[in-house]
Order: sequence, then structure tokens, then C-alpha cells
Amino acid sequence: MPFFKRMISKIGVGSATVETRLFNDLFMPGESVRGEITVQGGSVEQNIESIYVKIKSSYEDEVEIEDDDSGQDEINIIRNATIIDFQVSESFVITPGQIIKFDVDFTLPSCTPVTIGRTRTWVETALDIKLSFDPVDRDYIDVQPHPLVDAVLGSAMDIGLEIHEVTCEPAPRSMGMGLPFLQEFALRPVEGHLKRRLEEVELVFKPSDNTLEVFMEIDRKSRGLAGRFAKMVGTDETMVRFSIGYDDLDSLTLRLNDLIEQHC
Repeated sequence: MPFFKRMISKIGVGSATVETRLFNDLFMPGESVRGEITVQGGSVEQNIESIYVKIKSSYEDEVEIEDDDSGQDEINIIRNATIIDFQVSESFVITPGQIIKFDVDFTLPSCTPVTIGRTRTWVETALDIKLSFDPVDRDYIDVQPHPLVDAVLGSAMDIGLEIHEVTCEPAPRSMGMGLPFLQEFALRPVEGHLKRRLEEVELVFKPSDNTLEVFMEIDRKSRGLAGRFAKMVGTDETMVRFSIGYDDLDSLTLRLNDLIEQHC
């Protein structure tokens, strides 16, 4: 093989390429993701160590930076986190221009965040080529809520709440989310009996196959001097933690309403 071709293939010029075609782009956690990976040889023969696939999502984080005026300042940055990764193939050799296809079939993890707001989730496919730039293909997917998450959000709407903001942010280790981030749904009352008493409800979900753990922070409205003082010292917020399964759906709206009323 000519020396120049060997050298430029190591920096990705004329290298093999990879492309993933998913049979669908709308998914729900727990569902199968199926597709086809196509690898096409470049201008030289190459040994592909493996093909690997990752499911990634983005989240926001605050970092401190040095500031000439104030000494320190905080800025928001976007980080990427891997939700799951796996290997698709063993080592193989691909010749110039050759096309090789692989089937891909995996289950979207239950912890995959919903595609809403600034949250993005994608399937990243890469070729592992030793001593060379690894070709990568990225395919964005639209993730709908887990069925139990959807049920909680539907019950919240039934009692007069509406989604105000959804963000992904770093997760405290104490919550045991299994990922470096969590997705938080902020809801505010727009009608009904809670409108005068409730400022906001924040919901974080930890789903598994058949159950859902819910972390709910209830922020009461400040009323009078005592209320304003409570808000100032942070005692106007209450954290409630509960779990639901599919057998609880018939009474879910009433249960959610009772839990919020107890703390506002």
C-alpha cells in the first residue's frame, strides 16, 4: 500500500465511513430500537477493531470561572452523558469501496430523558480503527415519556397544573439516579383549587420497567409576613417521595392531589 495513502487514512482522509439508519425516530423508554449500520470502505484497506453504539443525552451544568472583576463567576455549559453503550461487531477487515451491513436491535433504557425543551438525545455509532481517527455517525431521536411518567403528568394536568419548564441538570449522588444528570419538570397551577395556595411543583422521575419513583418538591405560595419569612429561609418547600405502579393508575389523580394539599 502506498505510504501516502496509509498516512492520510490515519487522519481520516479516505477512511471507512459509518452510517446508521433507524427504522423509526420516535421512541418510548423500554421500547426496542432497531436499525441498520452500513460501513463503507474508503480508499485503503483497513482493519476495523469494532463498531460501538452509544445512547447519549445533553444536560446543563454550572461551572465556576475566574473573573477579573468579581474574582469568581458562574457560567452554564452543556455536557454530554452516555446512557448506555455496547459493541455491535468483532474485528473485521474492509477493502476499498466495500459495503458491509450490520443489524442493530436494543432496548431504550427506562432512564432516557424526554425530548423536550433543550434536552437532546441521540444514537452515536462509531468505528474503532486503531491509530486512526474514529468515524462517527450521530442520529437524533425523539423520546416520548415513559408510560408511568406520562400518567403522573396527566394527573397533574387534571388537578390544574401545567408544565412551566423542563431542564436536565446534574444529579445528586444521594438520589441514586444511575446517571450524572436528572430531568426536572417544573409545573405551576393555572386553574383550580390549588392556584391560590401553590407556587410550583417540581417533579423528578426514576422509572424502572414496572414501577416509577417520584421525587416531588412542593413550593407553597407566600402569604403574609410569616409566609415571606418562610420563603426567605427556605422552609416553604417540602420534598415528598413516593412510588407508583400500573395498578395505581386509577387512583393516581386523587393521590397526587392529596399529597400536594397536605403540604401547601
